[in-house]
Amino acid sequence: MTKTKICGITRLEDALAACNAGADALGFNFSKNSLRCTTPENAAAIIAELPPFIACTGIFVEHSPAEINTICKACRLQTAQLHSENYTAESVRSIEQVRIIRVFRPQERFDTEQVRAFARESGVNCFLFDAYRPEMDGGTGERIENRLASRIFDELQGIGYGILAGGLNPENVAEAVRQINPWAVDTASGVETSPGIKCPEKIRAFISAVKQT
Repeated sequence: MTKTKICGITRLEDALAACNAGADALGFNFSKNSLRCTTPENAAAIIAELPPFIACTGIFVEHSPAEINTICKACRLQTAQLHSENYTAESVRSIEQVRIIRVFRPQERFDTEQVRAFARESGVNCFLFDAYRPEMDGGTGERIENRLASRIFDELQGIGYGILAGGLNPENVAEAVRQINPWAVDTASGVETSPGIKCPEKIRAFISAVKQT
């Protein structure tokens, strides 16, 4: 069964709506450049009210490993999602007590060997693939072309867990799951009414589409 992550959570009511709809994970974005940026204090307050068994992920772009450690501990996060090429295998080893999701933003001629190399050097076994835009580190609202995504996921079978992100919404996620067969799918803008404000109906429709695939 494909897992679902609802990203860009900024409000408790949205987090609870996602949990009640059956989301497996929630994402909290700490990048100051993001329209969905939240503070560690707000994220911690939301997470304290969540039911058990919900995995909570911090999204990091410009933070140092030390800052990531501090935020993850304060918010009681289980996972750190790293959105910058500056996060090397060496720097990842300085991040403590949480699992790592390393983000790649592939272009047409993307060489999956760089993912394999990062896995070997860092020990990381979970990778998220988001659409590429040079001026953005993620959250583009755009999709990776299906042929490219299918090639990447096919070539990386057996090295870990692959998450598909980028432009997924209730209308297109089922097709993406059927064609690409990711371990998990991730959405933010696809279930929003405006940046950082989720729509409960869209969340339910998104998760239902994944579960019925």
